Amino acid sequence: MTETTALDTAALLDTTGIAPADRVEAAALLAAPASGGTEAVLAFLASRLGSAEDSLPVLGASQADWISAYLRFTPELLRFHEARGIDAAVSRATLADLGRNMAISRRVHGTFGMDTYGWLRHHYAGQLYQLGRLQYLIHQPTLPIPGVEPGEWVAGVHIPEDGGLGADAVGASLAMVRPFFAAHFPGHPVAHANCESWLLDPYLAPRLDPASNIARFAALFTPYGTPRDEPTDAVYFTFRTRSMEDLDALPRETALQRVVLERIDAGGSWQLGFGALALR
Repeated sequence: MTETTALDTAALLDTTGIAPADRVEAAALLAAPASGGTEAVLAFLASRLGSAEDSLPVLGASQADWISAYLRFTPELLRFHEARGIDAAVSRATLADLGRNMAISRRVHGTFGMDTYGWLRHHYAGQLYQLGRLQYLIHQPTLPIPGVEPGEWVAGVHIPEDGGLGADAVGASLAMVRPFFAAHFPGHPVAHANCESWLLDPYLAPRLDPASNIARFAALFTPYGTPRDEPTDAVYFTFRTRSMEDLDALPRETALQRVVLERIDAGGSWQLGFGALALR
């Protein structure tokens, strides 16, 4: 990788959606020589770009090393997008997840970093794209899905912290998926989407207003497989804390907040649910 100029740095921070609170430290990472950890991550990213390989090796790299590597590798990823004719607006929306995850990490921990650095490997492998409200990870599922043939490519639905789940926004996003992958990844066409989320825990929707956005979102998917215990997911994504202590101090102002905490109060455990749908 070539050294990043001041102009390049400003463009990179804009393209990846780095929030004002994180820009000084992010720019300092780019201004300094790449550390050994950063070089290790850069080599990993280069080997993964365009690949369906999904491992996350132990590289001995810090969160700062991962952030530095992602920023430095962004021009290469943009060239990958451009070679496939992907619209610049889609690239920008997709890459904004870097800054978004850093901002969330600062809210959770109060410091510069990104504890979800492993998640961004999908974006930087050219496997994940934000299309409207939702993100889609092209992959081959590990669990059998009714109607999906073995080896078939599927669009995994992910929900970035970027607003609500209104039916119009969700519907418009889902309508973009088949045309997008058919146009830009013709070797990996998709006809189905799946979602693995605590929002699909069978416990949740019956305890919400059926007209609520979350209940309507969950109803789009046909359940499959057996839900898996993930006790902290609901707390983390609702309250942005990884601690399961002092839950009584958390707010109970919304129906969702109350449902999440009351289940735990009663001795229950939140689960990861699995659902699929046919794309139109």
